[in-house]
Amino acid sequence: MEAIKRVEETTTRITDSVPRMPKRSNFFSRSAHGDLGKKQQTEVRRFVGKMPLNNAFGRVMRSITPLQRNVAQADKAPIPTDLTERSEHLKSLCTFLDADVVGVCEVPDYAWYSHDGEGIVIDPIHRYAIVILIDQGYETLAAASGDDWISGSQSYRAYLRGAEIGTVVAGYLNELGYEAQAHTNSDSDVLHVPLIMLAGLGELSRIGEVVINPFLGPRFKSVVVTTNLELAVDKPIDFNLQKFCDSCLKCARECPPGAISFGDKVMFNGYEMWKPDVVACTRYRVSNPAGSSCGRCMKVCPYNKPGLLQQRLGLWLAVNVPASHKLLIWLDDALGYGQRITALKWWFDLEWVNGKLVRPKKSNARDLRPERTAPKKTKNVTFYGIDDAPAPDAKDPVPLRKKKS
Repeated sequence: MEAIKRVEETTTRITDSVPRMPKRSNFFSRSAHGDLGKKQQTEVRRFVGKMPLNNAFGRVMRSITPLQRNVAQADKAPIPTDLTERSEHLKSLCTFLDADVVGVCEVPDYAWYSHDGEGIVIDPIHRYAIVILIDQGYETLAAASGDDWISGSQSYRAYLRGAEIGTVVAGYLNELGYEAQAHTNSDSDVLHVPLIMLAGLGELSRIGEVVINPFLGPRFKSVVVTTNLELAVDKPIDFNLQKFCDSCLKCARECPPGAISFGDKVMFNGYEMWKPDVVACTRYRVSNPAGSSCGRCMKVCPYNKPGLLQQRLGLWLAVNVPASHKLLIWLDDALGYGQRITALKWWFDLEWVNGKLVRPKKSNARDLRPERTAPKKTKNVTFYGIDDAPAPDAKDPVPLRKKKS
């Protein structure tokens, strides 16, 4: 990461008018409240628990969640006043705890949710964030289609490791006498995507509301620790991803529900981005009948590589020679990246159905579809911004507004 170009501002344009959003506007929350219909409401309740390995992860994560918020010691420890030394110390701690990539940034107010799940106002209480990425595991993903019966567990393994690391780091800062809070998949008061970009860990991609790291691609989960301990911050990075994603349509081509845009960037909630169809994505992931979730875009992304020498050469070309992008994208398909390596499959395909553990009736045995091209007519996608968000304390279903023709 030290070799990647640093810039003053994120390569995704972020305006001064980014609204703060309530947790109730999150589409998994909207599914749980019935906003997307009764089927989605039923399926989201079994989203984690329909696979036994996910259940095992979930029990451990639930035991960690109460530890994310603690009271700082009254006396502050005699630590160095040099801000860079403080940041390097905490990054080294995260690496010691098995984090893969770490960065530090200031937390803008818009990165805090406006209200929690009960509709209570969230005050932005900490100025700094330690942002941590956890690899979901290349070898397992190499054997998977990306939306079969291991995709959910890949996520939860990384979420669990992130929760462990983040909660330990927050607890350590509390021991030193500083306020700190871990923000995990189970309980987060902050939006992770802008913080990942601001901490210099990646750029926003065509996948939409997904950041790509130059070495992990989109194959990671994040955890954030906010604190009032003053720290030296990192700058955003630029590895020419915007130009690459402008040419590469592989994630859009391979997306099962067609939720990823083939088109140009748009302005949404103060960000200039390739806006995905969040409703289509959520519906598919929550009610996937042939898998435990979906990470197909992660699977097929050309940046999803194991980091071997030959891949580093490709990365160097992608970063430094934009004219090579079309060749690299063609080569990615030609070499079969995104195909399943079935010899690496180790997991059992199992599903809980009506209180009984059974073999699923089907699994998404997907491979590449290079013949699929952009549709002649751009798909009409409805954007759900702050004006369409349910009230922060809404308990009853708030149906989505109908799409305009």
